[in-house]
Amino acid sequence: MKEEKLKDLASLFEAVLRTSKKLEDSYNQLKRKFEVLEGKLERNRRYLENILKSIDSGVCAVSLDGLITTFNRKACLVFGVKEEEVKGKHFGEIFAIDELKHANARRIVEFFKGGRKIEFELGGERRILDISASLVVEEEKESGAVVVFSDITQVEKLKEESAKREKLAIIGQMAASIAHDIKNPLASIELLVPLLDDGTKREIVDNILVSIKRINNIINNTLLFTRTVSYTPEKIFSHELAKEIKLEIFTQIKDLEYVENIEQFEFVSDRNLLKSTLVNIISNALDAAKSRVVFRAFKREKVVFEVVDDGEGIEDVNKIFEPFFTKKKNGTGLGLAIVKEAVDIINGRVEVETSSRGTLFRIIL
Repeated sequence: MKEEKLKDLASLFEAVLRTSKKLEDSYNQLKRKFEVLEGKLERNRRYLENILKSIDSGVCAVSLDGLITTFNRKACLVFGVKEEEVKGKHFGEIFAIDELKHANARRIVEFFKGGRKIEFELGGERRILDISASLVVEEEKESGAVVVFSDITQVEKLKEESAKREKLAIIGQMAASIAHDIKNPLASIELLVPLLDDGTKREIVDNILVSIKRINNIINNTLLFTRTVSYTPEKIFSHELAKEIKLEIFTQIKDLEYVENIEQFEFVSDRNLLKSTLVNIISNALDAAKSRVVFRAFKREKVVFEVVDDGEGIEDVNKIFEPFFTKKKNGTGLGLAIVKEAVDIINGRVEVETSSRGTLFRIIL
């Protein structure tokens, strides 16, 4: 009896061992399968991560409450940040959109429905993004949103340049016609005006002649945008140039103090283009000044011209050389655009320093 019980126990023990072995084998099989699956998941994760890194669009994933969970490489490049710096922050805060400061994922998607352009400043530079967004759905439940955007700043700049060129082309057609219709009778007037002087009208005649020169200068300046202007270098004496410039702007001086600090030197440049440039700058300075304008010229390693006014300064200093940008009531917005064009042609550069106490324009040749 005892032996039979021992046999039964031995049989049970063997059965338990066999079952345990099977379970161990099954566990090891499951473990290997899990490791294979885990390897595949890791490879898929890295693959998707590489896709996100390589894609030429910014990708930002947000949670249901609008907090950023993913910010790919392109997005980081556009915003000049690292992913860890924006993760956990709200989408509306990073994208600087007041309407979305506390928005959830659904509201963000609704805001960008059909695509939308936003404009913001980053490091003092204007950036334009084209943005679209979609909800992320898992097992028929919303789990967040993904926002995809492209930096279209350069594209928009090219569009703006194209629009400006179209405007300039229209001006070109008008200028060519106006120049023909005005220049011929103007030349006749210039020849006939001196005959008016009977010895007592010299000042009046001189003023008329200066005004005629000014009209001629305006026409020639406008034509700078409508035709190819060649660089015609010649020897120039600084004092002679200063006298010619003063003749053109003296009617604007009025009650202002106009100070010339001109060192005597000679140099080579295009007289007409340089004079046009300096007349435009000094004319603007006289308009802006409260009481005083200083015109300086000197030669060190390079030739330098400086025009300083004591006005209130320039607000939109980054836009002043754009054609048609003006804050003057009767301005054309072409004066400083012409300056930039002319300075480029004579291989110089223009610098601007401005504050609430006044503005300095510097031309370096």
